[in-house]
Amino acid sequence: MPLDHEKILELHDKAYSRGQVTRERGADDLVFYWVTQWDDNLLGESQLQYRGEFNIIRKAGRQIMSDLNTNPIQVDFNPVDGTNGDGADIIDGMYRNDMRNNRSQEAKDNALMEAVVCGVGAWELTTEYKSKRNGDTEQVIRRVPIYEANNNVFWDPNAKLMDKSDAKYVSCLTRYSMDGYRELYEELTGEEHEGAEASFANPEISYSFPWLGGQDESVYVARFFYRTKVKVTITVVQDMYGQTQELEDDDFKSKEDELIDGGWYVAASKSIERHVVTMYIVSGEGILSEQVLPGEYIPIVPDYGERAFIEGEEHYEGITRLAKDPQRLRNFQLSYLSDIVSRSPRNKPIFYPEQIQGFEYMYEESGAENNYPYLLQNMTDANGNQLTVGPVGQMPEQPVPQSLMLAIQESRIAVEDVANPGLPQDVIDVNTSGKAVNAMQHRLDMQSYVYQKNHKTAMRRDGEIYASMARDIYDTPREVILAQVDGSSKKAIVNEQVMNPSTLQMTTLNDMKSMVFDVYADIGPQFESVKAKNREELKELINGLPPGDPSRNIMLMEYLSMVDGIAFKDIREYANKQLIMLGVRQPETEEEMQMLMQMQQAQASQQQGDPAMMMAAQAEMVKAQADMQGQQNKQFQLQLEAEKVRQSADKNSIDFITSQADIEKKRSETLKNMAQTEQISSQTVSQQMQNVSFLRGNAR
Repeated sequence: MPLDHEKILELHDKAYSRGQVTRERGADDLVFYWVTQWDDNLLGESQLQYRGEFNIIRKAGRQIMSDLNTNPIQVDFNPVDGTNGDGADIIDGMYRNDMRNNRSQEAKDNALMEAVVCGVGAWELTTEYKSKRNGDTEQVIRRVPIYEANNNVFWDPNAKLMDKSDAKYVSCLTRYSMDGYRELYEELTGEEHEGAEASFANPEISYSFPWLGGQDESVYVARFFYRTKVKVTITVVQDMYGQTQELEDDDFKSKEDELIDGGWYVAASKSIERHVVTMYIVSGEGILSEQVLPGEYIPIVPDYGERAFIEGEEHYEGITRLAKDPQRLRNFQLSYLSDIVSRSPRNKPIFYPEQIQGFEYMYEESGAENNYPYLLQNMTDANGNQLTVGPVGQMPEQPVPQSLMLAIQESRIAVEDVANPGLPQDVIDVNTSGKAVNAMQHRLDMQSYVYQKNHKTAMRRDGEIYASMARDIYDTPREVILAQVDGSSKKAIVNEQVMNPSTLQMTTLNDMKSMVFDVYADIGPQFESVKAKNREELKELINGLPPGDPSRNIMLMEYLSMVDGIAFKDIREYANKQLIMLGVRQPETEEEMQMLMQMQQAQASQQQGDPAMMMAAQAEMVKAQADMQGQQNKQFQLQLEAEKVRQSADKNSIDFITSQADIEKKRSETLKNMAQTEQISSQTVSQQMQNVSFLRGNAR
């Protein structure tokens, strides 16, 4: 049942009223981390002339985000319910390829940053046309950033799971200018906006920095996602070859005429229950748009920092929350120290008036402004008495409280205890070996582990939503690009229609609609990091083997095949060829197989002096040629069988059409004979009636 405007407002208010305090604190954390660390609530009455920021939290935030980017989350799709492994490889490659999109990367990075800073971030999965320039109707999956998720995303208050998979609805606010809102209104409704601009709701603002989030002339529009369970009728259609398709009610109605023209007929129907997600675009004036989305899940992915439920309320925080108080204290202390230094009088000499009488102008300027090469002083006073040479004293310096210096040291320690792991205590000499580096990296990873773990939950949820959406939008035969773990790409075709030679029926390869997966996520280093580690291990093994050892040459070629850079392309190709010739790697392309055969032939020609070796080489060469010829014959045989199947199918179609024409012809002739028989019978009855009338007349 569709929702009306009042119901959406009611649900949004319920979500808004829960967790409001936590959202306000999250807004305060974002401003404290990114904008300013001075607020009027705590230090507004301070008499400090200088207010500096000596930020330690930013460094800790960069460290955690660097750890998360260095150890990305690997999402893996495990096939279930009869889905084959090829389908899992395809969805893996599609997912990696779509995640490489710039906007998808920005959405994930923004959510990760907000989760580290204030405790929560989010992004949205949406669909768009692959290319709008040529009218392309193929859709792809993209991710859209949701900025300030703590302010603008309001979840169903009954949802308790971290990934919000148990949520029934979520409301997301988007900010528009007045002109932007009018354009949106006209685009969605097709009408020109004439009413007053009305925001759907206002987001949370910081309670410590209220001047930064003051009301302006912006209009907030909500994207309201509502998930409900419905009964769906599945129609099973079949053609004359026995091929079947399962179509939902809406798809069947839209394709019904096309299916009938193609010889399809309804074989069966069934009812199932599935979830449907509807997106409403809502302003304060009403519902501007309503759309059913692909997939069965709400396409919003939350990403948490630290999270807990306290007395039924959800609370979350990032690194900023606990570090704010010691950071404020440090800013105040160092600013106070700067005030002491800047406002205290300069160190000046003290003279008797008689000493510099007549030369006061030489002492009026100080520092760099005093350009006199020397200064003059009176030797005697007016009575001829000898005067002291030089100043009789110095102005005392402004003392710095000892407690202030101790407090500055303690405040730094307090901030680092919360936000910065520091160096491990077991690092004695960082230049001795890699043990110290590994220990330090382990300590840094422990600081960011809770963020890595919760980000893994978010990425697993992203994979579940992606797979559900892909089943709906990839519903026709199309070519897709698959990204491999090492960064290379290849192509595949999904929903490809082919003829099964054994059953003479059309079948669908890589049918996306029938694929079902369990989604897993693991934390692991990037491929380049693993590659660099492998190179280091190979380097140690190479240095540990004598030059004449055959294994040393193999490891050296393996090392050279991993060298990066365009300038080393020829070296990588040479090393790869050597590994194939040594039998370490198997040839993968036709060129590599041909190269291997040529190498074997060259070796055979060099071994002519030894008949046994020559015969063995020839036997190997003949075997390789026979294998290649067998593969070619097999491929040719498959082509012949496919052609025979196609011709047989065409012949069956022609025979079917001819038999239908013969049946129709015989039916027409039968109807014609029946009509003639009916006419003769009518004439006979009419003649008999006339004879009866004639006989009755004579009898009278």
